[in-house]
Amino acid sequence: MRKIILPAIMAALFMASSAHGEILLNETFQSGETTGWTAGGSGDVRLSSYQGNVSLKLTGQSLAQREVSTKGYGAVSITLSFAAQGLRGVDACIGAVSADNGQSWTEILRVGNGQDDGLTLHSATGTAPGLDDNPNILIRLRAQAKDGGTCWADNIKVVGRSLAPIASAFDASGKRIMLKADDLLAANAPASLVPMDAFAPARDAVPATVRFEGRLAFTDEQASGFKLYRDDFGDAKTGNGAAKHLPPFDFAFVQVGEALVPEQRGAIPSSHLEWEYILDPGRVWREPGDGAYTRAAIPFTLEERNANCMHNGVLTFLFKADGSVSNVAYQIASETCLYMKFDAWGRFAARYTPGALTSANAIAAAYRDEIAHRLPVKPIAEIAALGADASKFGAASEVDPDDMTAYGVVVNGTLYSGGCETRQGPYPFCDVLAMPSYSLAKSIFGGIGLMRLSALYPGTPQEMIASHVPQCDWPGVTFENALDMASGHYISPADQADEDAADVADFFNPDTHAGKIAFACNHYPRKQPPGERWVYRTSDTYILGTAITDLYRGKTGKDFYDDALVPLWQRLRLDPAMDVTRRTYDSIRQPFAGYGLTLHRDDIAKLADFLQRGGTIEGKAMLDPAMLAAALQRDASDHGLQAPNKDIRYNNGFWAWNAQGVLGCKAPTWIPFMSGYGGLVVALFPNGMTYFYVSDSGAWRWAEAAAEANRLKPFCEK
Repeated sequence: MRKIILPAIMAALFMASSAHGEILLNETFQSGETTGWTAGGSGDVRLSSYQGNVSLKLTGQSLAQREVSTKGYGAVSITLSFAAQGLRGVDACIGAVSADNGQSWTEILRVGNGQDDGLTLHSATGTAPGLDDNPNILIRLRAQAKDGGTCWADNIKVVGRSLAPIASAFDASGKRIMLKADDLLAANAPASLVPMDAFAPARDAVPATVRFEGRLAFTDEQASGFKLYRDDFGDAKTGNGAAKHLPPFDFAFVQVGEALVPEQRGAIPSSHLEWEYILDPGRVWREPGDGAYTRAAIPFTLEERNANCMHNGVLTFLFKADGSVSNVAYQIASETCLYMKFDAWGRFAARYTPGALTSANAIAAAYRDEIAHRLPVKPIAEIAALGADASKFGAASEVDPDDMTAYGVVVNGTLYSGGCETRQGPYPFCDVLAMPSYSLAKSIFGGIGLMRLSALYPGTPQEMIASHVPQCDWPGVTFENALDMASGHYISPADQADEDAADVADFFNPDTHAGKIAFACNHYPRKQPPGERWVYRTSDTYILGTAITDLYRGKTGKDFYDDALVPLWQRLRLDPAMDVTRRTYDSIRQPFAGYGLTLHRDDIAKLADFLQRGGTIEGKAMLDPAMLAAALQRDASDHGLQAPNKDIRYNNGFWAWNAQGVLGCKAPTWIPFMSGYGGLVVALFPNGMTYFYVSDSGAWRWAEAAAEANRLKPFCEK
């Protein structure tokens, strides 16, 4: 796909999220009407147009107000935007909401003096008690200005999630009423969206007596549907609609107890124009209504080719020991992808070829070990037993629930987990829900990788990039400079300017090493000595990954990721999907390094726990202790470079936020974290707790979680 996969925009770290639920109000004023709005106060309220954009202009002490009903909707959020000019002193443009007919107001947005260049549109999203299921909420836009100060209001949006219960594939007695045996066995049964629990066992399910082992393949597509919610790059139309169809499916599986385990794990390269598969363990069972057949379900993920977007689905089918098999029904109703969201569903004629796999025993042993070493998981609500307010984690006021893939809190080795919702109900295989790393990989591959290499070969961080990447004429730039985003090579020092520029597509779009490294090494001129200024770019991490790979191959003759990191992942008992990293599509197979890993919630929790305990396994340091201490803000002499402001730092591939101001701490309180494009966060609190979420909200907001973690186990002296 022709995508620009950008990392987290850290300027938005603790600012508003972008809501993607059902829109109850979307006021842009482009109609030229102000229907529903009433004006008040002293001053002028009227529509104003600038270069074709219409907004609501407020001056003096004026206000505009309107009612909105949220009846039947929950998780309600309000988005407001203001541009301003001529504000002085305490002048401000203020947007607020009331849930009690104006008796009390919650401020959503305030734009004040210093934010009034007359062009910049400042936005914020927020919520307030009482907004859900309320037939009469009030939105108020107010100018508090003197001496010619002006406010322009625009893009006012109210979003909520329907409170109507998600339908079930089972009736009140637990009997299956969707995806029944007749539906799967019929030659021309129509396909439609169904609740996700249709892919889970019925209440009367019993263990399978027939074992599945062999290959499952799809042949002719009988029927399919595709419902598009967002497509920023128009991919649904390219390649004759290739995005609407699954790649060819022909894979081997082994039954291990009640689990159906794919032989091949992690991202699987494909010739499909758009998608590649990731397969995870499913389940096999019997239901009385299936007659002589046994039922199976397999979770799968479509990962965007040459990128990291993931769309999560499940398929189900019936089979017999003799190879008889029903049609396969599949459905996708969730994703972690900011720029393309869709539902897809359909039926395929299938072929089951039973047969013993030579790898069956090894697959079974590895899977049993995988299950045995997963962290204990409890629902997020059970964190209340520790004295915590569960609502502060995955808070709707910080991340729109419709955009949340998964989230959790790790406390004393237990994962308190939430999320795993889809547009058709809970995902039935949450333990193995595949999620992208995006720029979390800069910390995992880049940061942990260089720390591992430094532990194996001391002095490695000071190796020169130019000595290992001949395409880069970068004198004096070390491995650690590249890891720190401090190469001294850039076009603009402004926060994210280089990374957000349109020409960065010339780095992300090529699928060969030659294409990527030519851009990464030659596009950005040298502006100052290395190590002095932070300028964020994924291409720098790609260069670092290339240098690490070259150095390690020169010393061992082996691939760095496969030989140095995968054994570490295996000792940590990460999911086998982490054994695979996205690579270029040529014979070089260079890892992307800055993105392209596959994570499950258990992997995130284990990696965080590994870092929190100092990068040790059984008491032995696996990483360079000094580098890790600096990355985790445990070295008072090395907080890293400012990125992009005094309260955000970047060091050895990890971010850090000074929470002093928000939490009200006496002294600077640095919280290290990993961050990824679209809205991914892994926050490593100084009290040993970890909070993470994976979303495609475009929001990096977790101040409420930080405050609650601090309340539970204080790390900030008030």
